[in-house]
Amino acid sequence: MALCSTQTGKYRRTEAHMSAAVSVPILILKLVVTPFHRGFYCDDESLMHPHKHDTIPTWAAAMAAFSIPIICMTIIEGVRLSMFKRSCHCGVVQKRYFQVLYRCLGAFLFGAAVTQLTTDIAKYSLGRLRPHFLTVCKPDIKNCSAQTGYIETSVCTGTDLAAIQEARLSFPSGHTSITMYCFVYIMIYLQMRFKWRKCWLLRPFIQVLLFYMAYYTSLSRISDYMHHWSDVLGGAVVGLAVCLLVVFCVSDIFTETSCCKPVDPNDRPENDLTLFKPARHDDRLSCQTSSESTVSTNSAQHIIAVS
Repeated sequence: MALCSTQTGKYRRTEAHMSAAVSVPILILKLVVTPFHRGFYCDDESLMHPHKHDTIPTWAAAMAAFSIPIICMTIIEGVRLSMFKRSCHCGVVQKRYFQVLYRCLGAFLFGAAVTQLTTDIAKYSLGRLRPHFLTVCKPDIKNCSAQTGYIETSVCTGTDLAAIQEARLSFPSGHTSITMYCFVYIMIYLQMRFKWRKCWLLRPFIQVLLFYMAYYTSLSRISDYMHHWSDVLGGAVVGLAVCLLVVFCVSDIFTETSCCKPVDPNDRPENDLTLFKPARHDDRLSCQTSSESTVSTNSAQHIIAVS
């Protein structure tokens, strides 16, 4: 027990260090680093779109992307462990609820941090201009015309410096990358862990709903003139790539909870919850035949020994 507690403590400390190691660069990029100062053409029509408000604000996208998976994993893991405990009929489940939930949430949050860090590195390194850049920049007409060519110097007259700097962070789309990662992750999680057979259409319905939430969020970034279509495509690729890597290389979604000891089907209470398929009639006959043959063999050996 002490060894198990020590290993669990080391595992949790390692996960905490990994999450902190990924979170620190994100804060540094947000607070210290300035995006790459990319030039532009004054007659570039792709940068002349109006500056609109977000259809889906950043806080709303983040809240939905994180709260829905966390709530789903918290409920499903509790139900799964409760059902396995009752079906195993051993009183103890091998993995405790909080340990299993910690590992599920730890892998999910680690992947979300990697997705955000990957997105921010590309944003600050490339400095691609958003479709509404010229609207918030308001370049000086005298120094910005069709004859000036490619402009790398600062000719903006806009007073909202924060909006101008934010307009240099177009590629890839952060809304798309984080929502695509979170919602595809929980879709795969539901496929592997949600096994309610009585309502078999509930799982695909939730999965389709989650997909459309990520899909609509991505499309809204184009209609709001916050991103080019290639920015949204790049964000989707980042989110999907990190999601697949975390699912197959980091998380334990594909592992099953096992009983603490083998269970004798004859010891199972009649009112217990059955998670496994009952034995077929021919299987019971084969078992009965096998037991009868075993009894006859033992009787023959006993007679020989007496004689």
